[in-house]
Amino acid sequence: MPYFLAHAEFLTWCQELVDFGHTNFLKGDIMRRILGIAGVVTLVALSACSASGSSDGAATDSTAQSAPVDSTATGSGTVTFGTMDSPCGKGTATVDATQNGGPTLKVVSATDKGFTITPGLDIELEDAAKGFVGWCNEQGGIQGVPLELVEVDAALFQVPAAIEKICASAFAMVGGGLVFDNQEFPRFHECKMIDFPAYTVTSAKAGSNGKIQPIPNPAQVKPTSWLLYLKKNHAEDIKKTAILAGNFETTLNVAKSLKETMEIVGGFDSVDIIEYNSAGEASWTPFAQKLKDKGITAMSFVGSPPGIIPLLKAMQEIGYKPNVIFNDGNFYDSSLENLGPMSDGLIARTVYSPFEESANFPAMTDFLAIMKKHNPSGKIAGLGLQTFSAYLMFAQSINGCVKSNNNVIERECVLAEAKKITSWTAGGLHTETNPSAGTPPKCGTLMQLQGGKWTRLFPALGSADDNGKGWHCDEDGVANLTGSYGDATPGIDTSRPN
Repeated sequence: MPYFLAHAEFLTWCQELVDFGHTNFLKGDIMRRILGIAGVVTLVALSACSASGSSDGAATDSTAQSAPVDSTATGSGTVTFGTMDSPCGKGTATVDATQNGGPTLKVVSATDKGFTITPGLDIELEDAAKGFVGWCNEQGGIQGVPLELVEVDAALFQVPAAIEKICASAFAMVGGGLVFDNQEFPRFHECKMIDFPAYTVTSAKAGSNGKIQPIPNPAQVKPTSWLLYLKKNHAEDIKKTAILAGNFETTLNVAKSLKETMEIVGGFDSVDIIEYNSAGEASWTPFAQKLKDKGITAMSFVGSPPGIIPLLKAMQEIGYKPNVIFNDGNFYDSSLENLGPMSDGLIARTVYSPFEESANFPAMTDFLAIMKKHNPSGKIAGLGLQTFSAYLMFAQSINGCVKSNNNVIERECVLAEAKKITSWTAGGLHTETNPSAGTPPKCGTLMQLQGGKWTRLFPALGSADDNGKGWHCDEDGVANLTGSYGDATPGIDTSRPN
């Protein structure tokens, strides 16, 4: 991983399409699965971190809508983003002429937005990039070089063509993500491209060299802070836990890695993985009854937010509900709000400052202000926050590179500077990460549905548990897994620096 769970049911099915052959992909059972799963794709989020947001460029609550102000430190004239000085500004740098150098610094935030079944797939990545480019160019670019966003659309099945365009026209990939990112290789390495991705999907991409992520979440290392909270506060409930997962390989790998993480944390004495049909179930009542009959008191659902709704309805109909329902970050989503008692109490984790609390987090306030000014019609969502974090890290790395490289912006130099970063919060946009080590954050926030709205569950702001400036951090907040969850070797080029 990191697999983004809202796509989890969809990804392996899509790989089946690739293996099956594009010319036949609309026939028979394949078409049925398109209709059953297409809706899943529209609710993309990372398992590592996600946030509830609107799709029309406006924040989801009145506080967030009224809070944005100019991202400038009062009285100093220094442009800031949250707690960090802006990495953009004037200068006299040039871009390496052999790496698509020119009067502009060409960057790509690749998406699958042109996929005909779900148009606009991951468009929030490109929209956030447009916001950053406008904000940065307003300050003079990076080291005096204006940014130019090159739009590249893989449309799901056209990754080889997309990577060819990227190699031919861009200096770097920044803040993007493709469903079939394993198909970037070997061309990615052949043209010596670099990437600061918003997310990765396959183990090949997640474990590849030539890239660095602001929010790492590798396949073999998983965050545990949320599970440690449950162990402490719901010790009896988690003794009988069920993980419901779609019956595709990708989704089941997510469930299996979660189960192993629970076993490492301890206290999850009996964990069942219950498979459901990723293409959709005619009735969820048998699942609700099975959970009730087994005496399941804690449950996690691997899939998309809309996918859990019929299960919640079925449980309500039979008068049963686990004491604890806890899910990964993609369930921190506005689609689960206002559903009445059946969804109240549902817990989701996040590593980003909550949209609902933008007034308490200057970086979120600044992000919303930048989007309002530079891309007011752009989609605002959790993945866009990862894009913005990636661009901030990219720009900061360029600043370090030009100082040591005779004022020339060069790929491996920029990547090498990024790999020196051992502490990163994007100015407080998210909790602290260690991009250099490539490990997931040890800190997080738990959000819970109460009265139909997402509210902070843990840690309470300003409490003793709030030891990470809005997040709770555990020293043993990650687990090293031993199971196999994908082959990373296709993404490794031994001739390139790690």
